[in-house]
Amino acid sequence: MDAKEIVKILDEKGEVSLETWKAVSVKKNKDGTVDILYKNLHVGTDDDPVFLWIYANIVEEDWEVRVLERITFKREDLAWILRYVAKKKGEGL
Repeated sequence: MDAKEIVKILDEKGEVSLETWKAVSVKKNKDGTVDILYKNLHVGTDDDPVFLWIYANIVEEDWEVRVLERITFKREDLAWILRYVAKKKGEGL
């Protein structure tokens, strides 16, 4: 199953409307999952876009894509998360 087929299946299932979200990146993982990054076409601006990340399981034999996680975020949210993910062990509040 290629990236375009995966995006199309999620649209047809009603998981992600291609009228609202544009797929900007698809990464297939070795474990049968896929990461898809979408950009909102109506909310946000070019300088401050709104993104949707979907983590899904691909079931090739059933021609099925099942959403496992989804997160909507802005670029500033990602920077905030990365600051804390990159912290050294033992640091925190």
